[in-house]
Amino acid sequence: MTRAELQKQLYMFWETVVSKLSMSEAAATTPQEKDLFDLVEDARQEWQAAMSHFNQVTDPDLVDHAIHAMEAAEKKYTYLLKKARREGYRLPATLDALRERRAARANI
Repeated sequence: MTRAELQKQLYMFWETVVSKLSMSEAAATTPQEKDLFDLVEDARQEWQAAMSHFNQVTDPDLVDHAIHAMEAAEKKYTYLLKKARREGYRLPATLDALRERRAARANI
């Protein structure tokens, strides 16, 4: 992989991260639009994307950057999990279980 390809890949990765962070900030100001379950799931996906990026990086100059991004995403995910627990949320083991619970509540 050439340096230009790595730079392009890194640029695309950070565009995704920044756009997701922007969405998370917007959601934090309007909690009715996005509940805590969705924020936790978004943070989990960001963490997985950062881990995937770390596993694909081969340029030594980008490895440290990928590690930092992965650790930041992990801390955000951990923070949101702790916040959910403090607020009394019990996160389901899978998203399917969450969807089933929501469907059951809607039918009541």
